[in-house]
Amino acid sequence: MSRRPRRGSSIVLPCRDEDELKLVLSNLHIGQALDPVLVHDWYYRLGEIIGLWFSEEERKQEARPVEKALLSTAKNLTEVSKLLSGHETGFRTGVEIAVASETAKYLALDPAVGSLAEAQKLVSSFQRDAARIAHVALVAYTALADQSAGRGRPALGWYDDFTALLLDMAKKGGIEPTLRKDRISGARGGWLFEAAQALESFLFPHMRSQSPEACGKRLERSRRRLRERQKSAGR
Repeated sequence: MSRRPRRGSSIVLPCRDEDELKLVLSNLHIGQALDPVLVHDWYYRLGEIIGLWFSEEERKQEARPVEKALLSTAKNLTEVSKLLSGHETGFRTGVEIAVASETAKYLALDPAVGSLAEAQKLVSSFQRDAARIAHVALVAYTALADQSAGRGRPALGWYDDFTALLLDMAKKGGIEPTLRKDRISGARGGWLFEAAQALESFLFPHMRSQSPEACGKRLERSRRRLRERQKSAGR
């Protein structure tokens, strides 16, 4: 059963679809991930993590109206695209199917549309256009935000949630979540690192690590913070 999003955050459609997540998980040797309910739950959690990132970014951009508006546009259009994706291929929730169906049904009543089949085509076309414009708005936001003076280091609280998701995948898949760094070459490796590299592709571009080394450092810091929280909770 999918978890509810945390208070103040929303679910935002990942950059890749649920069928691709199943393939990635298979490549990471997580056999249990072939269970569609479990895959859907993890996909849902990726969407929640992206929603948390949006919330963190919005708080940072309170004083920058254009950047904030572009970020809001990207977020809202992404959510619209997700809700209207009920007739697209892949695993869809009951809400997504119902929203797409009801929208097409009432759109078909417009004389200019004329039929349910035509209405469904329009809904599908709008869904794809919304996703495309959402991506462009996010690219514009990223470019503008990078030009802003004094932007500071990005908040990475959401990456702790991402790391926790990877650890949950490893636990359910019976895999040791190793993370290592070669002392001579400096190369990063281990299952946790490989999983992060693969699954960051489902995140929005601005969320992804800028290099393998940056990814490794993020994982080290997040895993340390998660362990500290676990110790505090156990006291």
